[in-house]
Amino acid sequence: MSSPSKILLFALCVGAFVAYFGEQFTQLRHKMANRLEAQKQARLSAGQKLVYAEIKMADSGREIRVSRGGDGHYWLTLDVNGIPVRFVVDTGASHVSLSFQDAESIGLDPSGLDFNRIYRTANGQTLKALVQLDHVGIDSIQFTNLTASVSQPGQLEVSLLGMNFLSKLSSFKMERGELILTP
Repeated sequence: MSSPSKILLFALCVGAFVAYFGEQFTQLRHKMANRLEAQKQARLSAGQKLVYAEIKMADSGREIRVSRGGDGHYWLTLDVNGIPVRFVVDTGASHVSLSFQDAESIGLDPSGLDFNRIYRTANGQTLKALVQLDHVGIDSIQFTNLTASVSQPGQLEVSLLGMNFLSKLSSFKMERGELILTP
């Protein structure tokens, strides 16, 4: 049998395999997605909150370990000027960025801010206001006078923990599904 014949025969076998098993794989994927959605809805109707990440102190008492959430992101709740604010860790963000709602919750008056800073984000160009946060911290990690931005209403759904926070740490790394923050 010549080489082109072998290639054609191999291609036909692969095509037959995909045609036969492809539909079964697709059906299985849909069944699993439906089952996961049903479990999620059952938890919600039972009044259980979805837990995105678990935060725990390491044995040394200094490191903070954060498990990756079910959505693939690392979520942290930090104390910002005495108020808990939920952040998603974003190494692509140059600095801490507060949603309009979170800025209001920590006592800022976003309606009085000057949204005059141009930022290029993953979602395009936007205008934000710069603010100075008196205190930002979690457990053994505490920072004062941290620069942050505030997004206009409807521009940012969740606050971002960016590089001006992360770069103040001794180190941060992702290892085996955990984010490890070292003061």
